[in-house]
Amino acid sequence: MSDKKVPFESALKNHFIKKFDYTKFENIKRIAGGGFGTVYRANSANSRKHVALKCLHEHEDDKSFYEKFVKELTNILAVNYHDNIIKFYGISLDPSTETYYLVLQYAKDGDLRTYLRDNFNTLDWKIKIQMAKDITDGLHCIHEENIVHRDLHSKNILVHEGSLLITDLGLSQSLDTNSNSFKGGMLAYSDPVYLRNQFSYKRSKASDIYSLGVLLWEISSGRPPNLEITKIIINGERERPINGTPEDYIIIYSNAWKDDPDQRPTIKNIFDSLENIKLENIYNDPNDYQEAYINYQPQASMDAFSKDSVSQASMDVFSKAPVSFSPSFTTSNLGEVTEVSQVSIENIKDYVSDQTLTDLENLKITE
Repeated sequence: MSDKKVPFESALKNHFIKKFDYTKFENIKRIAGGGFGTVYRANSANSRKHVALKCLHEHEDDKSFYEKFVKELTNILAVNYHDNIIKFYGISLDPSTETYYLVLQYAKDGDLRTYLRDNFNTLDWKIKIQMAKDITDGLHCIHEENIVHRDLHSKNILVHEGSLLITDLGLSQSLDTNSNSFKGGMLAYSDPVYLRNQFSYKRSKASDIYSLGVLLWEISSGRPPNLEITKIIINGERERPINGTPEDYIIIYSNAWKDDPDQRPTIKNIFDSLENIKLENIYNDPNDYQEAYINYQPQASMDAFSKDSVSQASMDVFSKAPVSFSPSFTTSNLGEVTEVSQVSIENIKDYVSDQTLTDLENLKITE
């Protein structure tokens, strides 16, 4: 055993975590992967059901790898009792590679992004509201444990037998820590204030609320956010409402993604609003061609872009460029589509380098 694994093994014993015999897993198949880990599906001979095996990516120069592993375990254990958070069963060690795996609940219906794409036309508003409440209830538990998720998006929400489950607490931080780490996350769901001030702004519960607002819009539309990130951060623009959406629902997600974190509601406020939502008043603008998902085909989308993929020069623009924000939705202006003057790369060229301009122009990529 390497020296850096010694404190890790000690931490596992202190947490009284169940260990699974890796050789008892069968038909191991890779189902997902990202910058922080890879997830496999396997048959568990002991429990006679599918489980998910997640290994974190270890880098030779990352001396804090096992510390991060324990941190994710600690976060998972803190919220492991909630029905809308993926269940953690224990850990397993592959003796042939000395790779540790988290043994997790397997969600048989995949992630929310894919589920909406494949099933949106069968979902009525009663189901959509319940989906929104599932995510909100799970996030409420996370916030009650004084944890900030920091990476909420529709690929980190899983669907299992009609319920939505929050997963991937690898980027999560206790509010007692001082980290404002820049790595990870999807830009289209990230707090714009953080993106403009990533070295000075510490992500908070309000940052998760912003991400939740984008997720609630996604449930209403059936598709991932597609608005150019420069328009979000520099103009303050947001995705437009979808015809057929209850007006109360639009108000809920519009309040959640307000630019000023102090003006965003708490997670309890949002859950209470969803509990008391009225479905009678429906948004319908005959001049608005925003439609919900119909025979959706994947398009260029910023949500596929990880912050790890953006050069530092690109991010510097967000703290230098002038910002003017569009008004938020209220009951009085709900029928108005948020309109702001077009801000293009041309408008910010005096603030950034040529390389940054190139990076910004290339931000919108194909999934």
